[in-house]
Amino acid sequence: MPRIKADNIAEHIAQQRAAVLDAAIALFADRGYNEVGLGDIAAEVGLARNSLYRYFPDKTHLLVEWYREVVPRTITTWRSAIEGQDDPAERLQRWARSYLEWANTPEHRLVAPLTDSLDSLDEETRTEVGALHRSMMAVVAEVLSDAGIAEEEVGGTVDLLSGLVLGTARAEARNGPDPATRHRLDAAIRAIVADQP
Repeated sequence: MPRIKADNIAEHIAQQRAAVLDAAIALFADRGYNEVGLGDIAAEVGLARNSLYRYFPDKTHLLVEWYREVVPRTITTWRSAIEGQDDPAERLQRWARSYLEWANTPEHRLVAPLTDSLDSLDEETRTEVGALHRSMMAVVAEVLSDAGIAEEEVGGTVDLLSGLVLGTARAEARNGPDPATRHRLDAAIRAIVADQP
């Protein structure tokens, strides 16, 4: 039996899983998800490729585990951005800047391959990933409710705002940060919140 670097086997397994996940995410972010194989990850951690399967059956499950970890951190960041009782539009503008910072990171690019791989996952895991996504977007929905957006319109408005932020992130990925584009994003958020019947 190989030597373990922990007080017990369960702790060793947890440490190895964390090391595999950290190495995988770093490689995915550096090289791109499609350019990294399980062999690359195993080599980075110092494991034989067949040993890697003890911790994760495939690359998609690495993304799921990453998403499980990143969503609570993102929610904490977003909640901090929307804190306060000031104007909902200003709170949403702060959220958008926070989302934009994350969307401009190499790590955020892992959301796309996770979304593309959902059909390969079992129903329980797909349901969990969907619930994680909704828990993030609930932060935005809360502010929209505070702004007086009708309950039946909140979901669509969340999608609209998210699309605006991701569109801005794509523009910035091509051209770099642009104060004029960010100003338009802020103006669009204010217009959406102000557009009440």
